[in-house]
Amino acid sequence: MAKLKTTLYIGGLCLMSSLATVNASDGPSEFEKKKLSTLSSFSQTKEQHYDAFEQSKQAYLNAFNQAKQALAKKWDNPALTNQTQWVQYSSDDTVKRTVDFETGAIVIEILDEDMPPKKVESIVREQIKELTEQTTQQAYAKDKVLASNNVQPPESLAKTKVMSGLNVETVLGSQKKESFTQKNGSHVTRVSMAVSQDTVNSRAQAYIPYVRQMATKWDIEPALILAIMHTESHFNPMAQSHIPAYGLMQVVPTSAGKDVTKRYLGKEKLLPPEVLFNPEFNIDIGTSYLNILDKHYLKKVSNDEVRTYLVIASYNGGVGAVAKHFSGKPSLSSLPVAVNELTATKVFSSITEDFPYKETRNYLKKVQDKRRYYSQLLNTQSI
Repeated sequence: MAKLKTTLYIGGLCLMSSLATVNASDGPSEFEKKKLSTLSSFSQTKEQHYDAFEQSKQAYLNAFNQAKQALAKKWDNPALTNQTQWVQYSSDDTVKRTVDFETGAIVIEILDEDMPPKKVESIVREQIKELTEQTTQQAYAKDKVLASNNVQPPESLAKTKVMSGLNVETVLGSQKKESFTQKNGSHVTRVSMAVSQDTVNSRAQAYIPYVRQMATKWDIEPALILAIMHTESHFNPMAQSHIPAYGLMQVVPTSAGKDVTKRYLGKEKLLPPEVLFNPEFNIDIGTSYLNILDKHYLKKVSNDEVRTYLVIASYNGGVGAVAKHFSGKPSLSSLPVAVNELTATKVFSSITEDFPYKETRNYLKKVQDKRRYYSQLLNTQSI
């Protein structure tokens, strides 16, 4: 299995290098040359490729399940990192630290049987100090699932601090303590603290160079990319969800990943988790999918702002569902006819008030709010 994972990771890096040379503005002949060069490196049959992807995905899921089973021996709630929460454990699994990137809450839970209060205070302080100093590389190495799959960040981000800008004393000053007994009889002290949401800007800072680069490459508004990253993962590079979706822009291999590789490499590829957790590549794939939505699927929508609203809703709810909402049919050819006579305000209201999926209704509101926010920040060079 280790050999398979290494092969997939190297293959992923080859694909990353290949995609990095493909620009949305490339002419047909230049694009064809790059495409042929890229495809010549893929010798697997379709069946072999799908088998390799399934094995890679299964290795990830196995690591996830094994970690949960091991943690369940000590914890009633053996949580792991997800889309909005970053969870780490001490080496002996007796201390659990959860950072909620959405709310700004930090929670430290300690299995503290017969532990003096001074020791508990010392552990809490050590945990916060570690949090202020931990680099992206260290965070990946301490993640039970990612480390087991040998996932590593790119060198350019390896030394970047995940939670830069935190003040230890300020965080510790917001402590609220409580104690409880788990079902297994063990005693737990839980310490809750708050972090200023300004730290989101600090996390965003690390990805601004990539966002600007991909915005130019794929002709997509940088504020929109940041807004989607913020909404999808709150700039947690280890974000993962059950769909499954991976990384900063929560790329789904079986939908967005397939669309991107098919259109820009001419051959459908299923990108494994260990590739999509690479932040640089994740932003590239996520942004190129926005390009596909904006410049291909929705290109006949005449109003730029209307098209942007449809892109945002499609990124979350699917372009077919968006087409069906406005035209009664999942066909993309019917969508422009249905929306080209509508104002941007009416389209926004229709999606946020009447779209059949509540998640998508709220998603457009969140992304649009953050889009305005990041547009102002980028224009004033605040981040």
